Amino acid sequence: MQAVIYWIEEQSTAGIAVITLLLTYTFALIVFGVATHLSRRSVAEELKSISPVTLTPLAVILGLMLAFLAARVWENVGHAQEYVGREVGAISEAALLANAFPADIRAKLRANLKQHVEFIETQDWPAMGRFEGSLRTEPVGLTSAMSTVLSFTTTHPQQQLAQHRALDAIARAYDARVNRIRISHAEIAPIQWAVIFILAALIIVTTGLIHIGRPRAKATTLVIFSTATAVCLTLLMAYDRPFAPGGITLNPEIYREINLD
Repeated sequence: MQAVIYWIEEQSTAGIAVITLLLTYTFALIVFGVATHLSRRSVAEELKSISPVTLTPLAVILGLMLAFLAARVWENVGHAQEYVGREVGAISEAALLANAFPADIRAKLRANLKQHVEFIETQDWPAMGRFEGSLRTEPVGLTSAMSTVLSFTTTHPQQQLAQHRALDAIARAYDARVNRIRISHAEIAPIQWAVIFILAALIIVTTGLIHIGRPRAKATTLVIFSTATAVCLTLLMAYDRPFAPGGITLNPEIYREINLD
C-alpha cells in the first residue's frame, strides 16, 4: 500500500485529485451496485432497519483523524520552509561577509559556498525526495567554507568581526541543513492511511445500506461523501512529503537566487 501512496503523491496536484476521485467513485459505484442487488432480496428489509445514527461516530472519528493529520502535515511544511529559508539566509550572509576578506580568501569562500549549493541541488534534494537524506553525508562545501574562513589571520578589527560572523553564519547553515534532513523523513504512517481508508470505506458502505431502498438518495449521498473524501485525501497527499516530487512541494530553486559571484 505504501508504494501505491508514494506513486500517487509523486503526481501533480491535479493528478492526485483525479486519481483519488476515480478511486473513491469506483468504490462508491461498487457499493451502489451491491446495495441495489441486495434491495431485491429478502435481507433488504432487515438492512433498512440500520439507523442513520450509525454514521455519526464513524464520521466524528474520521473527521478527527483528518484534522489531526492535516494539522501535522501543514506544520511539517511550515518547518521545512523555515529551515530552507534559514539556510539560504545564512549562506547569503556568509557570501556577503566575504567582501571583508582578502581577495584570495573571498574567492575561495564563495567557491566553497557555491559547491554547497550545487551539492544541495544534485545530491541532497533528490535524496530527501526518496527519503534517503542522511546526516552521515558530509556537506563538503560547508566544511571547506569553515576551513577557509579559519585559514587566515585577521589584520584589523573589521576583518575579525567579519570572520566571527561568517563562522556563525556557516554554523547556522549547517544547523538548518540538519533540521531540513530530519523533517524530510516526516510522513503520514501507513497505519494512519489504513485507518483513514477503512473509516471512509465503512461510511460509504453504511450509507449505501441505510438508503438501500431509495436509489436516488443512495446515489446522491454516495457521490457527496465520495467527493468529500477525495478532496481530503488530495489535500493530505499533496502536502504529505514537502521535498518529494509531485503535489505542493518545495524546490531548490531558491538557492540559485543567492549571489555567489
